[in-house]
Amino acid sequence: MDYCVTEERPRTVSSRFELAVGRMIERWMAAGCVQISADDIQLAREYLEQTGWKVEDLPGARIRLVKSRGRSEEMEREAAVLVALRRLAEREQA
Repeated sequence: MDYCVTEERPRTVSSRFELAVGRMIERWMAAGCVQISADDIQLAREYLEQTGWKVEDLPGARIRLVKSRGRSEEMEREAAVLVALRRLAEREQA
């Protein structure tokens, strides 16, 4: 989506994840696969927590995401980064 900074007010950036996600995607495309770094996981975790999710570390490089209504889901850390990316995309479309 094009964004004209001279005609429209800049979007508010509220997390480091929002700033880093473009770099992450470019790196994944160059590599031909999704490769998640420890920094990527930390940035995604911060974003998810800022947007109302509780993030719990589990054994075996897994994470439990607890939504505001108490429903939870366990997943690999890489999947949690993709959940954060989906949430950001949904916010941008709203």
